[in-house]
Amino acid sequence: MTVESPQPLFDSAFLAKLEQLHLLSRKIFRGQQHAERRSRQTGSSMEFADYRNYTPGDDLRLVDWNIYGRLNRLFIKLFEAEEDLHVSILLDASLSMRWRPEGALEHGNRRLNKFEHACRIAAALGYISLANLDRVNIFAFSGGLEAELGFVRGKGQFHKVLEFLRRLPDAPAGAGAMQAAFQTFAQRMKRRGLVFVLSDFFDPQALPALGLLRQHQFETVALQIVEPCEIDPALEESWKEELRGDLRLNDIETGATFDVQGDASLLSAYRQTFAAFVAELEQTCNRKAIGFLQTTTALPFEELVLKVLRERQMVR
Repeated sequence: MTVESPQPLFDSAFLAKLEQLHLLSRKIFRGQQHAERRSRQTGSSMEFADYRNYTPGDDLRLVDWNIYGRLNRLFIKLFEAEEDLHVSILLDASLSMRWRPEGALEHGNRRLNKFEHACRIAAALGYISLANLDRVNIFAFSGGLEAELGFVRGKGQFHKVLEFLRRLPDAPAGAGAMQAAFQTFAQRMKRRGLVFVLSDFFDPQALPALGLLRQHQFETVALQIVEPCEIDPALEESWKEELRGDLRLNDIETGATFDVQGDASLLSAYRQTFAAFVAELEQTCNRKAIGFLQTTTALPFEELVLKVLRERQMVR
């Protein structure tokens, strides 16, 4: 069977759907009202809010002269100004994210690995934010913060998002250092906002790293992306025979090897261990008021963004 290149990142129909979505935030940022992200400021802003008495020094352009004509008193018009949300996307670019089962195909095409899947999700979230005039930044991390897009705003900047994602460097050798990367991120950000973390969270520092984001008052959503066979190795058809007998397992990041005896009991123990790992991750997120969602590379990212996130009220 011929393996074809993956389909383009987006088509025009999908972009049109993304444009209708709005990112939601459960937290008030800089006095913004929940979900609507508005703050009351005096000025010639977007939407009228209220009046107050004129005081010397006020801008005469803000005086409501119609009221003055009726009441012979000076009132200043107040406006409700919509503030943009700062959306940061932390993209795990480690070696574990770039792994894929050998021969993994989907409808004749090479199936996206976790990193490629995460890039599509990042692009989708970025487009949603830009379409709603939020400011968007994307960071790739592994041993540290490896690359940064820089904040962009407006749909006209979406090409920069795609170009950034296309040009991300190969993953550096060695294990990831999520906590150090997130510490650098938190120190670099002058304004708090909404942070999406796209990762498999296989880093031993994952839980304290997520806690660090909340400690720094970031509204955080953790999206765990895994291969179906990482949940249950028996789901990979080509592995069914290989899972028996003497096995040598290689850690893709550290290079460590482990010799094990493959049998039903080992497979059962693996499933239980993985399930416990995910349960601890989800419980930690719930305890720290971090949104959590697990997805797999088998789930089309359109379904994740347009359906699952909407159901979780992360977007509307």
